[in-house]
Amino acid sequence: MAIITNATADAYVKRAPRETRFFLVHGSDEGLVRERVKALAATALQGEADPLSLIRFDGDAVARDPGALADEAYAISMFGGARAIWIEAQARDLLPALTPLFARPPEDCVVLVEAGSLKKGTALRAAFEKSDVAASVECYPDDRRSLAPLIEAEARAAGMTIAPEARDSLVALLGADRGATRGELAKLMLYARGKSRIELEDVEAIVTEAAPSSLDATVDATMLSDMAALQSGAQRFFADGGDAGFLVSRLTQRLTLLHRLRLEMERGKPFEAALQTQPARVSPMARVALAKQAERWSAASAARRMPALAAVAGRIRRNPRLGEALAMRALWALASGLKAGRPTQ
Repeated sequence: MAIITNATADAYVKRAPRETRFFLVHGSDEGLVRERVKALAATALQGEADPLSLIRFDGDAVARDPGALADEAYAISMFGGARAIWIEAQARDLLPALTPLFARPPEDCVVLVEAGSLKKGTALRAAFEKSDVAASVECYPDDRRSLAPLIEAEARAAGMTIAPEARDSLVALLGADRGATRGELAKLMLYARGKSRIELEDVEAIVTEAAPSSLDATVDATMLSDMAALQSGAQRFFADGGDAGFLVSRLTQRLTLLHRLRLEMERGKPFEAALQTQPARVSPMARVALAKQAERWSAASAARRMPALAAVAGRIRRNPRLGEALAMRALWALASGLKAGRPTQ
């Protein structure tokens, strides 16, 4: 049994135990999930150059034909050496394919499962956490403690230092997604190449305020009853392979945050003071959208919508094929109710 917390995951993936044959990499930071799956694959393959040593499956293929996964896991490499299988879960039920492998783990093959947010106790996560040959690796957005060292490490790798105020500005702007964070840092390092130190003006010149992902844009549009933006954001999110359960989970997180903010605001605190009481770290751009949402919602209206969203999340888990339709219905219900003026009362 191995439960790898977000704080220890970066170190763990670089020296994952050889006896661990199965890894579930999951969480709300999609970029970080992908980064850690790649790192685990590199650790398992130990620099193996054969392109056939890494096999990719999507969740649909595994769910349709569980035997195909076993055939690949137990196959013997033509040229010898380690092998790895990377599965994108896509909210599919993978346990029928994985359970027989847990009972008889492959000797020279590691199985990596890339997943979105999974609540503790869900079947897939519980199976990995209870198995002696598996590990569950958490991936959640960077906070200040993890983001500041990451920024400094990227600057050192580029042969530069970074001014404290420039680092602090980046901490406020980045962190929601590890992939987006690395992309912004790469642009900054390229822009500042040739300098010995990155200054605040370099950050202001080149780093965007990490324009929200299609997921964040969809959530913002829903909470502000912007029907056109909701539709376009949701279409882009699902076209990019977004998970319906993850979307509903993010909606629930936003409603929970708004509920807590409004409780503080209804006790007399201004928005900024209310936000300071919350553990969530919000970028300047996201703060603007959140402030508008806090003006339109009340604590009571947010609380009333939570049970319905929880019910939708349960239906999506039971019937993933209807996930997109169920999630879209939830989005429209939230946005339409607010537009009609009912939730804010």
